[in-house]
Amino acid sequence: MKYTRSWFNYFRKAKGRHGIHSPFVFQLINSCLTTKVDKNFEILRKSFLQELYSDTKLFKINDLGVGSKRVLLTRSAKNLAKNASSKGIYGNLLWKLVHFYRPNLSLELGTSVGLGAFTIAEGNNTGNVHTVEGCENTLRKAEINFSKFKLANVVTFNTDFENFLAQNSGLKYDFVFLDGNHSKLATLNYIDLLENKTHSETFFVFDDIRWSEDMWEMWLEIVGRADFHVTLDFGRMGIAVKRHQQVKEHFILRPLIRNTKFL
Repeated sequence: MKYTRSWFNYFRKAKGRHGIHSPFVFQLINSCLTTKVDKNFEILRKSFLQELYSDTKLFKINDLGVGSKRVLLTRSAKNLAKNASSKGIYGNLLWKLVHFYRPNLSLELGTSVGLGAFTIAEGNNTGNVHTVEGCENTLRKAEINFSKFKLANVVTFNTDFENFLAQNSGLKYDFVFLDGNHSKLATLNYIDLLENKTHSETFFVFDDIRWSEDMWEMWLEIVGRADFHVTLDFGRMGIAVKRHQQVKEHFILRPLIRNTKFL
């Protein structure tokens, strides 16, 4: 299948920090991604994960999207946390992006049990995070831990993504993390609905771009769209920025771990 073969192509084509000519991407590689993850954050993340892994009580979920390939009628916080992308090298990637670029207002579509919002909030504690989750029971699990870890800069919304994005809040998001509905049509629709809620320098971070053929096709369409001038393929995650002042370019890169190691 196309998306399976794309992993082979990714490892074959992915670059390190050499051969990058765009100043914006060069800065991202050499300054942002070489930032050392804060030890205090690593300690807090470990504690946050321990809270989730210790919660094995099953609860009913209401999955409004395509959901996980391992979807069950009931789940536990532990099970959901194990499948989350916002840990390990991709959690570090998320933390480094918000820590370096310092978005004033971030949006997460797909709270799950809260690891993504926690990472964004801890990466930039001077900014605010809006996180949206369609399942009330799942969001309640996240909110309990947000309270335990005193994340005062996180605001939660229990609604489906379309209803949230259809509201005319007048807000502009500097950073958007899409980690919910794993559907090409739905994700592209969210991007269209975000047109008036974002700006030319907004970072769009897509999780699980190789999760399925449908998601891979979604990513290829984002890469080909004329309004996104910078697109970066990091394997599991994809990043897109409109940057209308820049020549359109696409990069296939390896997320850096600490200062020197590659994926």
